[in-house]
Amino acid sequence: MTTLDSIAIARDRGLGLEAHRVLRCLEQSLSFDAFEPVDAGAMARTLEMRPQAISRALRILTERGVIARGAPIGRAGTFRFTGNVAALTANNVDATLRLAQEADLERLVRAGSFSSGYGREDLRKGIAAGRCWVLVAEGSIVGQLAIRKDPSVDMAYLVARLLVDRRYRRLGLGQRLLAAMERSLDGNRIHAYCPVSDPEFLKFLIDADFVLSGYVKGREERETRLFFGKVASAAQAAPIALAG
Repeated sequence: MTTLDSIAIARDRGLGLEAHRVLRCLEQSLSFDAFEPVDAGAMARTLEMRPQAISRALRILTERGVIARGAPIGRAGTFRFTGNVAALTANNVDATLRLAQEADLERLVRAGSFSSGYGREDLRKGIAAGRCWVLVAEGSIVGQLAIRKDPSVDMAYLVARLLVDRRYRRLGLGQRLLAAMERSLDGNRIHAYCPVSDPEFLKFLIDADFVLSGYVKGREERETRLFFGKVASAAQAAPIALAG
């Protein structure tokens, strides 16, 4: 079932209060699949708004791409929700997991900045060594995970780069990347650093059974990094088939 992306809609400052009120009413009758008739007069009475305000709100919602207008039925206009405001769920994201390739390098680089200890050349070497995994959806790379050897501990690796496109977060894609890494490094120790200022990544590590092992104090409190570790286990990682 497709649902509205409430966050994206709430961030659209061009809608205004009238459009938001009408949208809440439309949620009871519209779908993403077919055009449905909308009785503007009845809606005006329900919301205790002027008919002109309802018409204006429908026009704004159409112009902002929240709804699409279809052919009228009698005197009633017809509308449906558009894919522009569909909320992604784990069930409607078809993402392919595979090892990164040299041809992916530029797209991976553009996805986000690097850390001070891991740069573009490190990523290129990681790709060549088979230590970088990507998730591809609709022709775009929506997630990436790269690791490097931890120079301070034998038989240990460090999560060097983990990025998931903002629109695809909270769908389990980061866990899929982590599972692929664990299956590859079964029995090896995995380490990860997390800034105290990044609660989202902190929760991700805890949910993935990483254990807090210490911290590296920064010049300011927000620059302090927490140090986590765990032993990679293929048995605990969900079975995943890598695409060629």
